[in-house]
Amino acid sequence: MLLTLIAWIGGYGVFLSNIQAVTPQDPKTNTDAVVVLTGGNYRITTGLTLFSQKSAPTLFISGVHPSVDEKEIRLMWKGKTELPDCCIILGHEATTTFENALETEEWIKENNIKSIRLVTSTYHMKRALMEFHNIVKDTKIIPHPVEIPDYKKEDLLFWKITFDEYNKVLYRTGIFYLERQGILK
Repeated sequence: MLLTLIAWIGGYGVFLSNIQAVTPQDPKTNTDAVVVLTGGNYRITTGLTLFSQKSAPTLFISGVHPSVDEKEIRLMWKGKTELPDCCIILGHEATTTFENALETEEWIKENNIKSIRLVTSTYHMKRALMEFHNIVKDTKIIPHPVEIPDYKKEDLLFWKITFDEYNKVLYRTGIFYLERQGILK
């Protein structure tokens, strides 16, 4: 039991180290779409920035509240470069990371998308990639983690969010393992 506790705490330390070190991959590489997962500060703003820089011709935002429309998203933009007139698409169905991957996969298939830049918070990227690689097939996924300057190590919120996310990663890892073993369907 003590070894399990030590491994769990040590794993959390590794998780923290990884999220501190993660940076956007291939920042100059363009993709067919920028995909933003809602749920954290600065994610949509980062997606809008990438879209304004023409990193992709389409911006898909998954997990948008049903009452929010494209006009409201565009009003969030405070950048100097104008946003393209076309192609901000909002997904209103997802409420979880798993559902984000399902919603995005459906949109990818409908639009023949071959590559995406996935935007989410640094602490959320590992689990998001797990879900997306499990569901979104035949699509290149380039991670673009967003650092959240509001979450500092000195704040209790940082520890709560990262600890919760670490345990969600462990849980989903266990589920994926059991599914691959045929124990869960």
